Amino acid sequence: MRALALACLLATPALADEPAYDPQILTACLDRTAGDTGNARVCIGEASTACMTTPGGDTTVGMGNCLSSETRDWDAMLNREYSRVLKAAEAADAELAELGSAAKPAAPVLKQAQRDWIAFRDSSCEYEAVRFQGGTAGGPAAASCLLQLTGEQALRLRDMGQDGEGVE
Repeated sequence: MRALALACLLATPALADEPAYDPQILTACLDRTAGDTGNARVCIGEASTACMTTPGGDTTVGMGNCLSSETRDWDAMLNREYSRVLKAAEAADAELAELGSAAKPAAPVLKQAQRDWIAFRDSSCEYEAVRFQGGTAGGPAAASCLLQLTGEQALRLRDMGQDGEGVE
């Protein structure tokens, strides 16, 4: 009886091969493209594409896991870079206020822009899912959209300040 129960458990999808996501692929790509801001976009999707070639990565669930794993890495970068850019904007705002400048503060505009971007990203990626009218491709389509837009925004924020944009 135990052998039968074990055989049934081993045959369940929950115990099937999970795709192998390697975050070092993204790190290596960003290192390769360092200093060339336009080329860093080629890194978006590289790690998840490699993940989807591993056992289990070619299923709908596997694709979703691969795409979501890479999106988490880009989201972490986005949050670090947003914090950095916001801190620089707040410092510049404080300095201008001390000088008595009438310039509009940048930090509140950046905060609103990020809120607006999140709403745009979420709506855009929801649309990608509903285009498939409930089909199984909707999940990976939405996950791919989240990956693409999150990666682009992370790179955009990373590049702010590197060339002086938004930072005095």
